[in-house]
Amino acid sequence: MNTVLLNQMIVIISQSFNECFSNDEQAIIGAFLTTLGDMLSLNSAYISYLQDQNSLSKQNQNDYDLLEKSIEKIKEEINKMKSNVQK
Repeated sequence: MNTVLLNQMIVIISQSFNECFSNDEQAIIGAFLTTLGDMLSLNSAYISYLQDQNSLSKQNQNDYDLLEKSIEKIKEEINKMKSNVQK
């Protein structure tokens, strides 16, 4: 998003609030919007955390699968070596 455009929108909206509401009403609206912004920020951080955990879990599963395949290959090689020694 364009930050300059957002800043201009904020100035225009806040100017209209200054003209329409008393000081107390502006304080209440400001507190409400601050709380709303904090909740959105908290939700965004939580979703980001969950997505990171999900991708970490998938990576751990991929690592586990790779280790399993590697162990199977090592077992096969050991069995081949055993059979060659017995011959």
